[in-house]
Order: sequence, then structure tokens, then C-alpha cells
Amino acid sequence: MSIEAARELLIGDGATPLKLEYFAIAGVAEPVRIALSIADVPFDDVGIDFKDWFSAKKATTKYGVVPEMTLPDGSLVTESKAMLRLAGEADPEGKLFPADVRSRLKVEMTLGLVADLDKTWNPAMYVGMRPQKFGYPPKEEWSEGETVIKKLRTEFVTNELPRFMGYFTDLIKESGGNFLCGENLTIADIAAYQGIGYYRRGVADHVPKDCLEKFPEIMAYLGRVEAHPKVAAYKASKAK
Repeated sequence: MSIEAARELLIGDGATPLKLEYFAIAGVAEPVRIALSIADVPFDDVGIDFKDWFSAKKATTKYGVVPEMTLPDGSLVTESKAMLRLAGEADPEGKLFPADVRSRLKVEMTLGLVADLDKTWNPAMYVGMRPQKFGYPPKEEWSEGETVIKKLRTEFVTNELPRFMGYFTDLIKESGGNFLCGENLTIADIAAYQGIGYYRRGVADHVPKDCLEKFPEIMAYLGRVEAHPKVAAYKASKAK
């Protein structure tokens, strides 16, 4: 898909804005928001209230999940990674999702590594929310729940997080020490920034806010992403 075709899909004639619907949190929609902002694609960021989700909104979605993106022509886009790639295609500078096959392959491989990190963390995360899906009793009946959750999350921080931070550090060095896929910020960096940055937010029990500080190359990398002029502009707009 060309840059022009992607922008036509996302912007149309400018009369009807793109609509992105998700909960009023960062979550999996945040990389899409950042990429759209970098690509200078205007959009309506529609926040869904959690109390309305199960009572009304969920039944109206195509697959029972969000985010959902409605294009100006009324077409529906599902799946956050599809949205991220489409936003990347629309970058007027052609940097977020480069057309060169070899460069794009590197972006795709890096996106896969970010997904692997998420998949490795998810059991430790979601066992605390939906223990039945992992073979444990319901949360209110699970007397050993806190012990198991602490064990799984501590093991992740001790063993798996350093392993993945090593992989990402190697990618940074291989690319020349700037971003993960070369000198330019790509959608892989946006996904990695959001995925890795989660672990310094202190939102999950037993995952210390300072757990990334032992990885100086990673901390410096996150700082470079945040310092990118368009990422910084997006962050500033959200802080208002």
C-alpha cells in the first residue's frame, strides 16, 4: 500500500474524522494513537467508560473486544496491530513503516519480539484477574492466590525480563545505538516503547517501578523515543 492510499483510507476528504474507540487508558490503543499523531492523521479518540462496557458497548462490537477503528468511509478496522501498521503506512515521510522490503522485515521481526515479551508476561498478569483460565479456583475462593501471583511475577522480573531486555539491547546496538531498526523511529519502536515502558509504571503488584533501571541501554532508548519531537508533542497534548 502506498502512503497516498493509506492516507486516503484514514483521512478521506477530511469531512468525516477517523474514529478510534478504546477504554480511556493507554493499553493496546496507545501505540496506534502515537502512530496516527506522528503521521499527522487527525482522529477522534473516543474513550469507553468501563461501566458501560459489559452493559451495552461490548455487544455492539464486531468481535466483543476493542479497540475498533471506523474509517471516514464507514469501514471498520479491528485488531490493534493492523491499525498500527495502517497508521505507519500513512506516515508522509515513509519512516514509520518503511516500504523497503529488508527494512520492513526488520520492523516485522521486532514487532514479533515485542509480542513475545507480552505473551511471556501475560500469564503472570492475568492469573490475578481471571485465575480460572489457568486452572485455579475463582479469585474469591483462591486462598493461595496472592502467593502464586507473587511467585509468578517475581520469577518474570528475575528471569524473563532480563532475557528480553538483553534481546532489545542487542537490537539497539546492531542498529547503531539509536532506535531498534535503524536511525529512524518506526512502529516497532512505538510498540516497544509502550510494551517495555509498562514495567516502569508500577501498576502491577510485585513488579517494582525501578525494575528497568538495571538496564541502562534500555532506559536511554526509552528516553530517545520520548524525546522524538512528534512523540513529545503527543505526550504534551495528552498532559493538557
